[in-house]
Amino acid sequence: MAETGWALTSLYHTVVNCRDLDESVAFYRLLGFEVLNDRRHVEWPDFVCGIFGLSQAKGRGVLMVLPTDRDGPMIDLIEWLEPRAEFPDPQRRATTVPRIIAFRTRGVHAALAALSAAGVAFTQGVFEPEAALGLVGSCCCWDPNGNLIELIELQPGVRHSRANEALGQGE
Repeated sequence: MAETGWALTSLYHTVVNCRDLDESVAFYRLLGFEVLNDRRHVEWPDFVCGIFGLSQAKGRGVLMVLPTDRDGPMIDLIEWLEPRAEFPDPQRRATTVPRIIAFRTRGVHAALAALSAAGVAFTQGVFEPEAALGLVGSCCCWDPNGNLIELIELQPGVRHSRANEALGQGE
């Protein structure tokens, strides 16, 4: 392949659209994130709308990072003021394909217990598959914006699920 002069180097941040920014900051703090840059009171410059392909773009935001992965990808929580973001209907969760954000987790069982005690709703308890899949377990909860948050713990040394191999479907 010819040299193109460019390449992606890492995942930088993911924008999470928020119904209520303060509620979302509190939720992601429960998950262990810390505020890196608080932009709740920053006036967005006019060029932002062009970058996002919008005719108008105004909002409030908070950039958050995991203290254990300070150089890793960040969560950029944004409450859009213009235009307003749309959110899934909580009453239709069981029939609507979810937006999912997955986090590699240490101590998935303890995470479920602590977050449940803090009032976070989970879809079910920790799923514990057969060991051949390479997972200790995973569970999913809802953030305040209707995103499904997956907490997944892999066995030591495993990079991703071994579902293909375990199900005999190749790599």
